[in-house]
Parts: sequence; structure tokens; C-alpha cells
Amino acid sequence: MNLRFAAFAASFLVLGGLFGMSRAAAGKTSSSKGNEEIRVMPVQPTPESNTVILKIAVPREKEVARTNPVWVQFRIEGFSLGADSSQFERDSELADSGMGQTVHVVVDNEPYFAVNEPAINPFNEAGYYYVTSYKFELPFSLKDGIHTIRMFPARSYGESLKGSNTFSVRTFYVRESSGGGQLDLSKPYLTYNEPSDQIELSTNQPILLDFLVSNCELTPDGYKVRLTIDGKTTRTLTSWQPYYIYGLPSGKHTIRLELLNGSAPVPGPFNDVTRTITVH
Repeated sequence: MNLRFAAFAASFLVLGGLFGMSRAAAGKTSSSKGNEEIRVMPVQPTPESNTVILKIAVPREKEVARTNPVWVQFRIEGFSLGADSSQFERDSELADSGMGQTVHVVVDNEPYFAVNEPAINPFNEAGYYYVTSYKFELPFSLKDGIHTIRMFPARSYGESLKGSNTFSVRTFYVRESSGGGQLDLSKPYLTYNEPSDQIELSTNQPILLDFLVSNCELTPDGYKVRLTIDGKTTRTLTSWQPYYIYGLPSGKHTIRLELLNGSAPVPGPFNDVTRTITVH
């Protein structure tokens, strides 16, 4: 009887060891697939009017700014800054900035900041509304030399408008019109928008991925955008539209966007951008 019990106990221990190894292996498999749980899904752009127009008035193209920080003035039509975006279903799906509709301002290749300052001169001399102008000072000083400012309207949840007249760009100088090289804005380039730390992101909601492309179209065989999350998860985006990112855990993450032509990186100072975001 004791010999039989000993044999049974030994068999039980062997089986238990195999079962434990199986569970451990399953745990490693689950962990190794952790990055695959991140999903990137295309979504349709929020509907927008084709009458929205944004133009940078100051600084003018190639202007030399003598004050630093630089003053910026722009005009916008058909888009109400400060208004919420609750008429769109997406407003209930995504985190909201709390600022209402804004204009996103990208200086050089820095993260954007949002503007919804009080308007100036919103009426003509007869008292009729015709266009809204805004004036603001950059919230930081710039080094002497060449700089670029890009601006575009955005919904309260960060999605950019993508109409033909909604994106405006200027190249200007601070104090001196030399140094820093020339920027050829007629060539293809990328503008990173979201996700950013301008909006408080949560694990309970999808995270908006949004960008703009200029002077090119995205296709499976031509220009495309490569997305890399935390240096591991990579997706190739062949359509210019918003995307939802699912499955990012709480903590800090890096989002990298690269503009490619086929498999080759497209040269340019704006075509490889990395941002760090925090998910709560």
C-alpha cells in the first residue's frame, strides 16, 4: 500500500509540475502578445463645412519680426471658436479639451498649443458680421533666424478640420533673415496633431490619432504614414483620416509618426515626429 501511494504521489508531482510549466508558458505567451492588444482603427472624419477658411495675416511670408515673443494674427470664417462640439457623436466617445473649438498652432516642429482668444474686429463699419480675426502672442520666445508657423481649426476633442482652406502656414524670421537654411513647403510634409498632453487621456476611452499631410496623397503604393507606439507596435497608415487607438494602458507612451514614400523616409524637418503622452 505504501509503495502504491508513493508511486501515485510521484505521478501527481510530475503532473503538477507539467501543469505549472504549462501555466507559466501561457503567461509568457500572453505577455509577449501584450503589444498586439493595441488596436488602431480608422474612423470617418467628423463632417465639416466646405466654407471654413483660415488665413494667417501676421506674420507675413518671409517677414522679419522685430519683437520676441512674436505677435500672430489670423482670420477665420465659418468656424466658431469656443463653441462645443456636442452636435457630433464623436464628442461623447473621446476625451474633451474643455476649451471648445480652437485653432491649433504648431511653431516649427513643437507640440501644438490651442487658441480661442476673444475676437477683434468681428464686425464691419455697418455693424454686420463678416469675418472673425484673432490676435495673440506666442507663449514663448524664439531664437533668431528662420521659423515656421502652422495653424488649423480643431474640434473640442482635438480632431483637425481637413478642408482645402482650413490649413495655413507661414515662414518668417526673428530679428535676422539668415541662418537655419530654407524650408521648401512645396514638398510633401507631415503635421502631427493628436494624441497630445493638451487633452487628458483615459484608459476608458479610445485615443484619437490625428495628423495632416500636405502636398501628397496617402496610398498603399505611394506615400504613407508609419505609426510606432512605444517603439514596438507599428502600423502603416495608407489613408488620410482620423484613427482610434485602443488598448493603451495607463502611464507614459511615445507616439511616432513618419512620412514615407514607399518604404523610404521622406526628407524634411517635419516628417519624423515623436510625442510623449500620458494616459490616466
